[in-house]
Amino acid sequence: MIGAVLGVIFLGVAWISSMDDASSAAVGDCVKKSSSSLDDGLEVVDCGTSEAQYKVTAVHDDTSDPSVCPASGSAYTKSVHRRRGSDTHMVLCLASAK
Repeated sequence: MIGAVLGVIFLGVAWISSMDDASSAAVGDCVKKSSSSLDDGLEVVDCGTSEAQYKVTAVHDDTSDPSVCPASGSAYTKSVHRRRGSDTHMVLCLASAK
């Protein structure tokens, strides 16, 4: 019983923490490199703060090819392996937020 409760709590925390990761980023959002080893490496942040390192200029779903982004910017590739579904892939095109 206690194990099930702890499992539900862990899943809830993981879901809430994933709300600000790269997979939730949209064009115009700002992101920073995350210091947490539990996430995918980027975290969505407020563009008005000093934390903002990059601005998302394009989001390309269903690809892991970074060449979809212009050479003048950066590309961030994310692939998520789904146990019971198909894998998901995305590329974020990034420009400096400074």
